[in-house]
Amino acid sequence: MFKIISVNLAILFSITSQAQILGGGTQFSNAVTFNQTWLSGCPGGGTQFSNQAAFEPTTAMDPCVPEPSIACVSGTTGSDVWFSFFSQSTTATIVINPSASFDAAIQAFSGTACPGLTQIGCIDAVGNNAPETLNLIGLTANTRYYFRIFGAVNSVANRTGTYTFCGSAGVGSSVLPVEIITFNAVGHNSKVVLNWTTASESNNSHFEIEKSIDGNQYQTIGRIDGRGTTVQKNHYSFTDVNPFSETSYYRLKQVDVDGRAKYSAVLTFKLNKNLKRSINISPNPVTDKINIRVSSDAATKGVIRIINDFGQTIYLHEERLVKGENLFMINTLQNLSNGVYSAKVIINGEIFSTRFIYRK
Repeated sequence: MFKIISVNLAILFSITSQAQILGGGTQFSNAVTFNQTWLSGCPGGGTQFSNQAAFEPTTAMDPCVPEPSIACVSGTTGSDVWFSFFSQSTTATIVINPSASFDAAIQAFSGTACPGLTQIGCIDAVGNNAPETLNLIGLTANTRYYFRIFGAVNSVANRTGTYTFCGSAGVGSSVLPVEIITFNAVGHNSKVVLNWTTASESNNSHFEIEKSIDGNQYQTIGRIDGRGTTVQKNHYSFTDVNPFSETSYYRLKQVDVDGRAKYSAVLTFKLNKNLKRSINISPNPVTDKINIRVSSDAATKGVIRIINDFGQTIYLHEERLVKGENLFMINTLQNLSNGVYSAKVIINGEIFSTRFIYRK
């Protein structure tokens, strides 16, 4: 499956009733998966935050989990609210911004059963109305972890309140899907070499390479094993030794270990074509990720820039171009405002541009 990264804006509100606990309540078994719709831009910056507050109950803490380490808290701890998350890399940061009366603490765990959890981090560095930041390291990507938020003091007045997750990062709602970020084709001695790169993979069994002469009916011409689950970049290559004399259409079929499959965008290539530098976005209007197709007459570097109607650059990245057809899949700009945008590619000082419509 192909990854789509979301950026959402919402309106801040607070939960003021104990019956409206945002988390899973006071029991590990009821832990709620962290919801990435809580993550969006903090006012005045790009820091991720939760715009939804959670209420700290006043019942006892779940007794089946390890006690917080002595270095983490002192005194009697209050009740807890439970969450789980999927790690997006080997590190994660959980930040709690409590309300004025709340002295919050965070304790995180590995494991899948209670009892049997292992503490992997705990923090209670400051007092009331001050953020707590728990930095976790040594995580396994695409693995579920748990954490609980609790009042760090005995006084009920100082362990009841609201909090947000402003500044949290690396805490996902689900495992990372397979994210293909580049796909290109190069002609070489009457053959076509296909190359593609993934930014991350989750339960990726393999890729099937498919070819078509008309862009409608495809046949499988090869298979390349995937890397399973990883958050590292991986590069793949496949050579079509019998390309069509006319235009060949290529696409990748990515297959999960459970048999589910997704397709990449289609890449076109024609041998012995007089290559000209050009840029194209397809499909247009854009409703999902942005597929930018760049034709280059030489192997070189290109700078891709996307500009909104206010003239602001919202995406800027340098990419390596092959001599041939290049396809770049930009997943980081989902949920743009509806409107018209410009895409520009700068190749050796020459600017190529096109416009596209974004429509949700």
